[in-house]
Amino acid sequence: MSRFVTARSLDEALDEVSHGARIIAGGTDFMIHVRRERLFGDEPSHAFVDVSRLEELNRLDLSSDLPFVGAAVTFRRLETSPEVRSLYGALAQCAATVGSVQIRTLATIGGNAANASPAADGVTALVALGARAKIVSPEGTRTERLEELITGPNRTNLSPEEIIVGFELDRSVRGTAQVFRKIGRRQAVVIARLNVAVCLGRDLSDPRVVVGSCFPSPRRLSAVEALLASGSPGPTLWKEAGLVASKEFVMVCGWRASASYKTPVTAALVIHALESAWEQVEVPDDHR
Repeated sequence: MSRFVTARSLDEALDEVSHGARIIAGGTDFMIHVRRERLFGDEPSHAFVDVSRLEELNRLDLSSDLPFVGAAVTFRRLETSPEVRSLYGALAQCAATVGSVQIRTLATIGGNAANASPAADGVTALVALGARAKIVSPEGTRTERLEELITGPNRTNLSPEEIIVGFELDRSVRGTAQVFRKIGRRQAVVIARLNVAVCLGRDLSDPRVVVGSCFPSPRRLSAVEALLASGSPGPTLWKEAGLVASKEFVMVCGWRASASYKTPVTAALVIHALESAWEQVEVPDDHR
């Protein structure tokens, strides 16, 4: 028989994981993990600790010098928060695409990262925003960039005794536009076949482009960002950026079965996201 504990403090949660309990927050992927354990013959978990009510993991403070999103903040809260929508539009936009309202009410941004699915919408947006995971364990605290924390499909470098408390973000820059776009097999309640997050400023000095659901682990597209930072904004530059993004996909992943679809769609999705972002950037009229 399994044992289930609702942690009343972070110390209690750490004590439970140090004795072999597994973390659960929204629990939307709980049965997926149970089935996977049975399929591969792994030892099933017999103790779980719910961290969804911990104050530290529910903190949402985006207007401070060190913006922070707690790991237990739900996608529904991210979707509806005026502060998130105003300062971190890509995060609000991505949250609105996750599952149904019922799923978004339970699913957490920390769980999305810890599951490390290549198709995770929250991860794509977080990486574009410079997210650094704050991680605690009985041994102490560490901070690590999300693209380094996630090491491959459904893999992280988290130890069983570590808990993600939340994510520190780069400060939102006035005049910068953020866009998240997603393509799936239908219009709603869908896992991304591709997603993209873009941050674009009026001078293109610090562009951010992240494409998800096509690489083994999340990454900013450095070649695309370098091209944008050295170019002149407009349709020609957006098209070149899309082509570079599609070439990077092939270079990293090879010409696999899905490449005939994902290569041109990656280019088109990046172009569309850049166009949308530029339309929202606060630029002088003579530069439009």
